[in-house]
Amino acid sequence: MPSDAAVGSTAVRARIAALVVAALLLPAASAVAAPTTGAQLGDADYWAFADRRQADVEPQWRADLGVYLPPQSIDDVRLDANMLLTHATAALAGHQGPSRKDDRVLLLARALTRFPAYLQPPDPNTNGQTHVPGWTSSTQRRGGQHVAVDPQVAEALTAAWEARDVVEMPADLALRIQQTISDVAASPFFRYPAMLLTQFNWHADMDAFAARVTGNPSFLQDYRLQLMRFAKGAKTPIVAGRTPYLNKGLGMIYAPRRADASGPARLSSSEYENLVFSGLRHYDWAISKGMAPLPAAQETILRKWAQRVLFGDWTHAGYLNWDTSLGTRRWQLTRYWGFAQQGLLTLATARRLAAVPGQAAWTAWIADRGLETYEHLAAQYGGKLPSALWDVKGRDGAPVQDPVFSASRMEAHAARLAQLQIGARQAEQPPGWYAYDPDAGRLAVSSGRYSTAIVLRHPTDDYGGVELARLLSGAGDPVSGTGGSGRAAFGLDLSRGGRVVLDTQPGLRVSRRGATTFTVRRGGRLDLRGVLGNGLVAAGTVSNAAGSATVTTRFGEQSIVVTRRVRAARDGIATVRFPVWGSESGVRVVRSGRAPGTLRSAAVPAKGAQGLLLRADHGGYRVGLCTVPSGARLRLAGADGPATSRLTRRVALLSFPLRKGQERTVSVRLVTTDDAPAPLGGGARMCP
Repeated sequence: MPSDAAVGSTAVRARIAALVVAALLLPAASAVAAPTTGAQLGDADYWAFADRRQADVEPQWRADLGVYLPPQSIDDVRLDANMLLTHATAALAGHQGPSRKDDRVLLLARALTRFPAYLQPPDPNTNGQTHVPGWTSSTQRRGGQHVAVDPQVAEALTAAWEARDVVEMPADLALRIQQTISDVAASPFFRYPAMLLTQFNWHADMDAFAARVTGNPSFLQDYRLQLMRFAKGAKTPIVAGRTPYLNKGLGMIYAPRRADASGPARLSSSEYENLVFSGLRHYDWAISKGMAPLPAAQETILRKWAQRVLFGDWTHAGYLNWDTSLGTRRWQLTRYWGFAQQGLLTLATARRLAAVPGQAAWTAWIADRGLETYEHLAAQYGGKLPSALWDVKGRDGAPVQDPVFSASRMEAHAARLAQLQIGARQAEQPPGWYAYDPDAGRLAVSSGRYSTAIVLRHPTDDYGGVELARLLSGAGDPVSGTGGSGRAAFGLDLSRGGRVVLDTQPGLRVSRRGATTFTVRRGGRLDLRGVLGNGLVAAGTVSNAAGSATVTTRFGEQSIVVTRRVRAARDGIATVRFPVWGSESGVRVVRSGRAPGTLRSAAVPAKGAQGLLLRADHGGYRVGLCTVPSGARLRLAGADGPATSRLTRRVALLSFPLRKGQERTVSVRLVTTDDAPAPLGGGARMCP
């Protein structure tokens, strides 16, 4: 223990302050540990994960009915399909554990091949989603129909058929499986040239599963036609006067638009892009069974699309880098994250359509992290994920049924990982990457340290501008929030007389917008997709009669440097915002030679402050105050989070005065922290 005299010396005080700062850069220990990173998982790990999810789903088994029933619902077909796929795959693998249920393979297969789950005889008349033959949503009554249900059931029944010898399946049931899949795939509702919107995947899946169980080459011919049409229309419209299937950055356009549509109308939907992309998962297998490859030019465009799916839709935590043109209707719904994993599996197993040399190893690593992230997040909610993460409210959520259904999807996903022997492939942590869709106004960025995006304007929900739309830690936790605008978002606002007259992140508040320009460069040139490597820089300017603000964001593997330059047409106050996530959030100020102090609502001088430590409910981030105008002051304020970021509760504000015609600059460095972070590097230094 040092003496009072030693503690009083300037050198020792500075050393102690530095140690305190370094310690405070790590969030307090949490009851919920962040996922481990870097460890490669194997088949035993995948099956152990599946067995843990089986415990989540097991209470829904109804032995008297021979099916799984969701809580408070009899719309059970999709749940039954997930569980049938899992049990059949476990049998094929010879797995011995809770997720193997050979007797249930037979019971579920029978339930899914008879009325009311399965409708027959054939009826050429269809109305919307209604089609016969086809599957409904329930084994207990004639339920509704949807194009997405049939291929999920067909995949599960195909797995059961392939496991028929192991589970001692009666010959009549095996024949029944072949017949139902073949009849549905050959029906007018699914047979080429049928397609819904841009979603060729449902029809392609039906073709592939029918080919698997029947060996009929005509289904592979139809599969090839589906892929050829999509590749042909990827960049050139199939229908005159409409958009192509992909935007200029190769993000998928959910529904065809007018050819002159731009901006938010061309925003992709990360969850549906991965579902549609997963229609390519059968490509290598189909070629091995005699299907002719696509023309070289079409394979090339599909490879480029694969690169966009990987770099634009996935984070290094195995979670979606999620923006969707469907807004909060489906955004952050956990069942769609589970469903979208099929796109990741397609990336992990593609050979002919591999986009980058390290794709298989990178996506194997990402897939492993996704399982860890699921359990990390589920632990925060008592063991099972809610319908939507982070208090996002969407009209398509099913709060009672989704926790079980999402668990079943992730259980089936783990079974697929084992079946495809992803664990036997070399996994490698990928470098940071990005993807830019210029006509949609979206830049997505992810590294092992963080994930984020800039979305110039969302078509329906309240986030958008030239700033970071959100900041998540390497563990996949939101540290700033999930979206938002104004005081619930990163940004700079210029106010006069207490009224905001300019904002770099205004969301849907059009009156505060003004003219916007935005550019993205890497290494001095425009590349729409790639690794961070040579330095990715995004620059956006917002201007109106009140003044202008330019935001330059430089992305690195470990940190993000944001420089804001603001000019006022008249006297005003500029305020830079640093939002922090969660009800237990807090902010501390780091000053040279002192222990960090808690930031409160009373403004304090920013002079002498090295930076801010922002503690979110899980993880957090630090802000190095690299360049700060004279006269700036810091304070903590409440944030009224919008629907896109309800739990952004607090925001640190850095304010400074501006005179008419004056231009001032603020430069900061952002570094995220996890609950169990890797070393941050740089000691207590807040700026490079």
